[in-house]
Order: sequence, then C-alpha cells, then structure tokens
Amino acid sequence: MNNLKSKKILAAFIEFISYHIFPFIFIFVHNLNNFSIHGFLIIMVAMVALYKEFILKLNPNKYFHILYSAIYILLAVLSYRSLNTFVIVLIFSQLAFLYMIRYLPDNYQNIVSLVEDFVVPSFMSIAIAFTYMHFVSINFVVPLLLVNIATVMINYFDGTKYDYIQLVALSVLSAVLFLLNYVSLWTALVIIIFVVAMSLLKKYRNLSEPNLFYRIIGNFILII
Repeated sequence: MNNLKSKKILAAFIEFISYHIFPFIFIFVHNLNNFSIHGFLIIMVAMVALYKEFILKLNPNKYFHILYSAIYILLAVLSYRSLNTFVIVLIFSQLAFLYMIRYLPDNYQNIVSLVEDFVVPSFMSIAIAFTYMHFVSINFVVPLLLVNIATVMINYFDGTKYDYIQLVALSVLSAVLFLLNYVSLWTALVIIIFVVAMSLLKKYRNLSEPNLFYRIIGNFILII
C-alpha cells in the first residue's frame, strides 16, 4: 500500500515537471530567460499535479474539494500582487475540471481522458509560460497543442479504420503547421514518426504506456 502511494506521489512529481518542460525549453531557446522563479506559482501548479495523479485516485468528497479550494484561494489572495489574475483563474479552472470528472459516470471515460491528458496539461503549460514570458505566442501554443493531441491519439489508438484516418489527419495537420512556420520540418516529421511508431507498437506488440510517458517524449521532440 505504501509502495503504491509512493508511486502515485512520484507520478504527481513527474506530472508537475512535465508541465514545465516545453515552457522552459521555449524560454531558453528564444533567450527569454530574464525571470525569477515564482514560489506561489510552483505551489499552485503542484496542487493541480498532486490532485490529478494522487488525490483524485482516492475518490475525495465534496468537503475535501471545499478545503482544497479554500487553500488555493488563500494562495491566490496572497499572490494577487505578484501573479497575474488570468494565470490564477486559469490554474484554478483546471482544478475545477478535475473536480468535475470525479463525479462523471463510467460511460464518460472519453471525456475524463480528454480532460486529464489534453486540457489540463495544455493549459497548465500555457499558464507557466504566460507567467515567465508575460505573453503567450501562437508559436508556443500551436506546437504544444499538436503534441498533446498526438499523445492522446496514441492512447485512443485501437487499430480501427477510424484510428488510421486520424493518423493521416495528424500527418496532414503537421504538414500544414510546417507550411505556416509554426513547427520546423524535422519537428513535424519526428512527431508523425513518433505517433505512428507508438500506435503500431501498441497495436501489434501490446506496448502501452501512460499518457504522461508520451507527453514527456513529445515535449522533448519540440526541441528539434
């Protein structure tokens, strides 16, 4: 039991790190690293990662949600002079989405997966980037969303005709984004190869990893 809890806490820590990978890569690649680490932001982001990977699995009740929200609001009040209001609201909205999926019935698992694996990771990274860059560039948002969509597609891939059509659509989308100069040619190609390879390994070798694993690799691909 303790070993299981330790693994979940470790997963929460890795989730926390994953939100920062592409924002900090983007910041340093574009020489935007004139910033200082924001303590309140770190705590708020950690609260989301901890809830998503650890607390949510414990089936918390509404009273815990009230307490957890109160802690967040206290942090928001303490940080309102130094942290952008948009960022505070954006991060809390991710907590709210996670609260919501706690009460969804089993037949809404596709929505649960979409929130956990696409919505929350994407907007957490956007919040971090906005805090340290003081703006959000479309050249940051588009590649981030592309990678997170790609990793969700890997998780959903079952080898049906519809799944293969999605792979073709992703390839076309990557090519279009390259032509629009949102991603480099190598980035577009590596994303396509990565998604196709992982999808086929899942189909024919039963090699399936958590979305977090694919997201971390995908974020590093964006360095190219």
